[in-house]
Amino acid sequence: MANKKGVLALAGAAVGLGVGIAAERSMLKRRRRNDPEAGERFGTRRGERSRKITLRDGAETFIEEVGPESKTGVVFIHGSALRTDLWHYQMEGIGNQRLIFYDMRGHGLSAKGDAEYTIDTLADDLEEVIDACGLEEVVIAGHSVGGMIALKFALAHLELLGSKIKGLALLNTTYGPAVETLAGGAAITRIERVTRRPFDLLGTQAEKLQRLREVIRPSDAIFWSVAYAGFGAGASAKQIDFTYDMLSETQADVIFDLIKAYRDYDVRDRLSEVNVPVLVIGGTHDRLTQSHASEYISGALPKSDLHVLNGCGHMSMLERHRDVNRLLTKFTADILGPVPVG
Repeated sequence: MANKKGVLALAGAAVGLGVGIAAERSMLKRRRRNDPEAGERFGTRRGERSRKITLRDGAETFIEEVGPESKTGVVFIHGSALRTDLWHYQMEGIGNQRLIFYDMRGHGLSAKGDAEYTIDTLADDLEEVIDACGLEEVVIAGHSVGGMIALKFALAHLELLGSKIKGLALLNTTYGPAVETLAGGAAITRIERVTRRPFDLLGTQAEKLQRLREVIRPSDAIFWSVAYAGFGAGASAKQIDFTYDMLSETQADVIFDLIKAYRDYDVRDRLSEVNVPVLVIGGTHDRLTQSHASEYISGALPKSDLHVLNGCGHMSMLERHRDVNRLLTKFTADILGPVPVG
C-alpha cells in the first residue's frame, strides 16, 4: 500500500511538472508573439565608420562610430560579456554628437591580448581608444563594468577632469566589488570569499568549459534566468534573447578573468574627487547592481544627476532605451554643446 501511494505521489508530481512546463512554454510563446520589439534586428546595426587599433600589448580593439568627425564626443563602454551591439538603440544617434563604441578586450571583435586582465588594464585601454580617436573633450558612458572602468579612468586622470574629461554617464554600475551590490549581496560576498580558490581552479579549465557551453542548447530555463537576472518584469523577449546571445558568445576564460578583476575594485572613498557632471542611471528591479549602488554613487559625487527608472532591470539601455536616450541627449548637449562645424 505504501509503495502504491509512493508511485501515485511520484506520478502526480510528474504530471504537475509537465503541466508547469507546458504552461511556461505557452507563456513564453505568447510573450514572443506580443513583443513590441519583435521586429528589431538586434546585432545588425553598425556604425558609419569602423576600424581596429593596436593596443600597447599588441591586442587589437574594434571601434565603430556614428556622427560627425569632431574633436568632441561620447565614448560608450559596454558591460561584462557583451559587446558594442548592446548600444543598439543609442547607435541611432544621441543629439548630433559624435558617438564612439568599442568592444572591450576579449569581447566581440576585440582580441584579449597578453596584458593582465584587470580594471586598471581596461581603464588604460579606454585611454588608448580616446587618444586614437583624437578626442579633445569627451563624455564617457559606461554600463555595469563599463561604468566601473569609467570611474577608474577618471580617478587615474584627475588632471584631465573638466578639461578633457567633461563628464561621465554611469548606467547600472557600482562603486566596489560587484558581488556586494548583487541581490543578496552580503550572503553572496561571504560565499565568494570562501569559494575563491576552487573558482580560480575552475577557471584553469576554461577551455573545456567553453566547449561544453558550445554544445548546450538554449532552453526556456535559460531564457527565464536571463530575464530574471537582467530585466524587469514584462521586458521584451527579443531583448532577452539578444542579451543571452551576447553572453553565450563571450569566451569562458574572459568571463573568469573579469570576475576576478572585480574583486579588488573599490572607489567608494574617492568618489568625491570626481568633480565633473555625472549622470547616474539605475533601475528599481536591477538584481545584478541594485539601485542602492546608484544612489550611493550619486550621493558621494560632487555633481551628480540621479535617475532610478521604475520597474527597470540591469539592461536599461535596452529595456528603457527611450528614457535613457532622452537623458543622454540632454546630458551630453548640456556638457559638450553644439558640435563644431568643419
